[in-house]
Amino acid sequence: LFCSGAFAKTVITAAEIKNAVEEFVVSQIETDLPLAARVVVDVRWQNDIEVATDIKPVIRVRKSSSRKLRGPSVVRVGIDLDGETLRKMSITADVRIHMPVLVAAYNLKRGEQIEATFFEITNSDVTKLRGAYYTDQNELKDLRMVRSLSAGDVLTDQHIERIPIIKRGEFIRILARGDLFEVTTEGTAMQDGGKGDLIRVKNVDSGKVIRGHVIDSGLIEV
Repeated sequence: LFCSGAFAKTVITAAEIKNAVEEFVVSQIETDLPLAARVVVDVRWQNDIEVATDIKPVIRVRKSSSRKLRGPSVVRVGIDLDGETLRKMSITADVRIHMPVLVAAYNLKRGEQIEATFFEITNSDVTKLRGAYYTDQNELKDLRMVRSLSAGDVLTDQHIERIPIIKRGEFIRILARGDLFEVTTEGTAMQDGGKGDLIRVKNVDSGKVIRGHVIDSGLIEV
């Protein structure tokens, strides 16, 4: 704050603006994140703001759209005093989410059956990942690589699939059960499936194609 004659002016520093934006961004997204996540915000603003008042204004920040604050995101910033907006700015904040996740310890090829030694936990940027990532090697039982993965890259559910215990064309038993009944019939698998997968099967008696979960080798539950 400084005065020159009859004119009073206040300077809002670039650091104050950046801090306000960062605090707003973190407050908006921290409730959506796991406890292990770390938010990194790079606010792209370098200028001080000078306003004609001897009272410290309020820095107001709000979202510019309904989309999630991830990656480069524009927010609206207002310099307010007594309900009046003295200055408006659009500011970009590059928002990054870092998590301890499983990454490939070395290059992995399609078709390899997954072993615990294939991966290690590393703090990684998961902001723009497509698909779900993994944080526990115990989640990877009975799986194989469906896509190759380079050393250091984050593992997602798009890289893996369950190892099939039912093969397409195989004759299987179809199980239907409720509280007071249990019925089995014969069928044919229309696609491969690992334990827990939902696959299409054809009822031999009716000829109908239905969907059921793989319970065990040769057994589907509908």
